[in-house]
Amino acid sequence: MRYIILIASVLLLLACASSKHASSNESMADEMLGTYMSGSDGAVAMRAPRGMLAAPAPMASASFDEEGVDRALSNADRRMINYNGNINLQSAEPEAVIDTVIERAKAKGGSVSNRRNGHVSLQIPVAEFRTFFDYILTLGNVTSKNISASDITDAFADNAARLRIAESTLARLQELLAVAKSEQEKIALLKEIQRVSEQIEQRKLEEKELLRRAAFSTINLWVSNMPAPVAPLRINIKAFEWFSRLTDPNMHPKSDKALKLQVPKDFIETESSKRIWQAASALNAKFWAYEKKNEPQGSPDFWANAMLEFFKPNYSAELKPEETFALIRLQTSHPDPEIYYIAILKTSCKKTLKIAQAHFPNKEAEQKNSKAILETLRIAK
Repeated sequence: MRYIILIASVLLLLACASSKHASSNESMADEMLGTYMSGSDGAVAMRAPRGMLAAPAPMASASFDEEGVDRALSNADRRMINYNGNINLQSAEPEAVIDTVIERAKAKGGSVSNRRNGHVSLQIPVAEFRTFFDYILTLGNVTSKNISASDITDAFADNAARLRIAESTLARLQELLAVAKSEQEKIALLKEIQRVSEQIEQRKLEEKELLRRAAFSTINLWVSNMPAPVAPLRINIKAFEWFSRLTDPNMHPKSDKALKLQVPKDFIETESSKRIWQAASALNAKFWAYEKKNEPQGSPDFWANAMLEFFKPNYSAELKPEETFALIRLQTSHPDPEIYYIAILKTSCKKTLKIAQAHFPNKEAEQKNSKAILETLRIAK
C-alpha cells in the first residue's frame, strides 16, 4: 500500500510540473494513477500508461508561393521550419549538372543523401536554401519546380515535454527501487525502469531528427537529357551530311584522324596509320575509331540524339547511354540483318569528336564480339 501512495504522489507531482502542457499532462497523470496497484498476493502489478507513447503533435504543412517562402525564411529564428524543394531540369549533360550541384552543396556545408539515375537528393543548411534553390534553376531548362514547408515547432516542444516527464518518472522509479524490499516489487520496478528508459531513448532520437530537419532543408533534383532538336535535321541537313557515311566501313574522309584504341579480345589490328585505325575478328566483324571536327559544335549526347533521329526512318535504332560513351545501335530490316554500333566517347571536347564504330555482318557476330568491343569502349580515352 505504501508503494501505491508513493507512486501516485510521484505521478501527481509530474503532472503538476508541466504547466505548458497542462491538459495533456492531466490526462497522462490520471492514466499513471492506475499504473500501479496491489495484487491479491501483495505484489505490485504494473501496466504501461497510454499517454507516454502517444504520437507527437501533427506537423503543419503548407505549399508556399515565392513571397511566402521568403517570409517563412525571415521568420526562421522564431519557428522551426523544414523546407523541401523539388526541381526537374533538362540538360545536354545531366550528370555534369549533378556533379556541379553536389560540389557546390558541399562547399555550402551541405551533403548528399542519395544519387542515382539522373536524380540527387541534397541536404542544404536552411540559411542557404533559397539562394541554392534559385542557383539550380539557372543550370538547365526548368520543366517543373515546387517548394513546400513543414512547421515542426509544436512537434519539437511536445517531444521535449514528454522527454522531461519520462526523465522525471525514471528518477522517481529509481528512488522507489532503492527502498523496495521484496523481490517482486524490485522486479516490477526494474521492468518499468527498462520501459521508461527505452521511451527516453526514443524521445532523444526524435529530438535529434527534429533538430536536423530544422537545420537542413532538402532539395530533390532530377535532370534528364535535353530532347534532340528534330527540326534542324530538316532545316539545315548539311550539318548532318556526314551521318550518311557512318554505315559504310570503307569510307574514311581525309579530314578524319585515326583514334587508336585497345584491340578488343579475339580481334586483330588490320590497319594503323595517321588517318585510319581498324581491327577485325574471325567472324568478319569490323571495329574502327577516329577523330573529326566538332562542327557544328555539340556535346556527345546532342550528337547521339541527332543520329538516333536521323537513322530511325531506315533502321531499327536505339540509344544506349553509358558512363563513358553514348552508343547508337542500328539494325537493318533484312531477314539476316546487319548491325552497326556508333559510339561517341564522352572524352570528346568542343573542338574534336571521338567516334568508334563497329559493323557486324549478322547477329551471331554481334553476340560473340560485342562484349569485347564494349569493354574496349569503357576504358577508351
